[in-house]
Amino acid sequence: MKRIICLVLFAVAMLSPPAFASALDKAQPFLPLLSQTVGQHWPQAPLLSYFAAKVEQETCITPRHAKCWNPRAELKTSREYGFGFGQITTAYRADGSVRFDKFAELRDQHAALNGWQWGDRYDPGMQLSAMVLMDKTSHRRFQGMYETVYDGLAFSASAYNGGEGGLLQDRRLCANRPGCNPMRWVDNVALHSTKSRVKWRGYGQSAYDINRGYVQKVLYERRQKYVTTLGT
Repeated sequence: MKRIICLVLFAVAMLSPPAFASALDKAQPFLPLLSQTVGQHWPQAPLLSYFAAKVEQETCITPRHAKCWNPRAELKTSREYGFGFGQITTAYRADGSVRFDKFAELRDQHAALNGWQWGDRYDPGMQLSAMVLMDKTSHRRFQGMYETVYDGLAFSASAYNGGEGGLLQDRRLCANRPGCNPMRWVDNVALHSTKSRVKWRGYGQSAYDINRGYVQKVLYERRQKYVTTLGT
């Protein structure tokens, strides 16, 4: 019996590395492309590791990291479809009509994405370009609205996850609260939001929880593992 158990454990150990490889291991083949993409579209970007953390947050949440750092990672529900490193999303109304199509919006807004076709949506370089350009655009819109690099990136991450309009509403709400600084994220804007705090069915979290957790995980939890490799 002991010999059988040992053989089973050995087999599991032999199979485990690919299945349970760390996010950093799975990221390695794509990190040079990420650096190149940021250098091309936003060379003044504050932290390269921020973008890597976003890819991890968007793709490494499935069981056993099955789609971790996989450009074919997809999220499909009755209300949305998202794909790739940035989970570029099409959202649907209850009647099935399109509420918004981020893929189409990005192609219209950025010349670098004009030639990106739906059939090529899994192209990792185009996915990273889309993500970087989205962050660059929102970050510029928030110029003068934040105090530190981290505040600016927190605003961008919150907007990426929950929309720029929502982030601006949250800043206004903070500004109207005594002692709340709308130019700071931690302990300020992060605590005040117009987003619902009622848990969504099937998610176990509210819109507020998801958005604030997104910023926390990207900027303060997942990012650090990429600093050594990417330099910032």
